[in-house]
Amino acid sequence: MTHEDRELLAELARLNGDMASFALRIMDGSAGFAEQRHYAQRLIAGGERLKRRADRMGGTVIEGEVVADGPIALPAHIVELDWES
Repeated sequence: MTHEDRELLAELARLNGDMASFALRIMDGSAGFAEQRHYAQRLIAGGERLKRRADRMGGTVIEGEVVADGPIALPAHIVELDWES
């Protein structure tokens, strides 16, 4: 993971951490214009950084086929009853 990736993930985590309290302030009407605009700018900047990162990845697809001998999903917990006890 690059330094740039770590910074992006840290900013996305900060945005996520701030979102719940910010949403509550919007709902109760206490989030002012400047705060809403600032948060929107942070979201836009984070989204643009994430998009640039995705664009650099180039959408590489490895050709081949998926071969599975068993179920693809993990099995649910199975409880076997011991009726003879």
